[in-house]
Amino acid sequence: MKGLGAKQYVSPASVELIHLALGERDRAMELLEKGCEDHSWWMIFLKMDPRFDDLRADARFQRLMARVGLN
Repeated sequence: MKGLGAKQYVSPASVELIHLALGERDRAMELLEKGCEDHSWWMIFLKMDPRFDDLRADARFQRLMARVGLN
């Protein structure tokens, strides 16, 4: 992903999924925040994508969803 990111835009939210799978929740949230700042199209999936289930109870995730307008 880093190599691809040197050649073209890679959404931080898509990289976030890797960190989430590795159990790195704080890093995953940092990248989701960056994705929100970048207006990444990935943000539309926050509410329904089951890959985000591990973050749903996190207050930071709830605030992010509210900022995106998904609450």
